[in-house]
Amino acid sequence: MCRIDKLEKTQKTCNLIFFSCCAIFLSSIAARMYFYNDLAVKNRDLKGAFDQQLALEEEITLLKYQDSELSSMSYVEAQAIKIGFTPMNERLATLDLSSTGQVASLAR
Repeated sequence: MCRIDKLEKTQKTCNLIFFSCCAIFLSSIAARMYFYNDLAVKNRDLKGAFDQQLALEEEITLLKYQDSELSSMSYVEAQAIKIGFTPMNERLATLDLSSTGQVASLAR
C-alpha cells in the first residue's frame, strides 16, 4: 500500500512538473510571438521614418538648388530690370570694415 501511494505521489509530481513545463513553454511561445510582432511593427514604423527622411532630404536638395538659382546675380539683375530698376553707371566706394562709420557714398 505504501508503495502504491509513493508511485501515485511520484506520478502526480511528474504530471505537475510536465504540465508546468508545458504551460511555461506555451507562455514563452506566446510572449515571443507578441514581442516579435511588436518588433515587426516598430521596424515598419522605422522604415516609414527612413522613407520620410529620404523624401525630406530630396526636398531639401531641391530647395537648395532653387535657392541657388534664385539668388544668382543674373537672375536678381533680370528681376530688378523687370520691376523698373535701372543699371548703375557710377562706382561704389568700398568701406573699411574696421572703421566706426560704415556709410557708403556714391560718386556724383
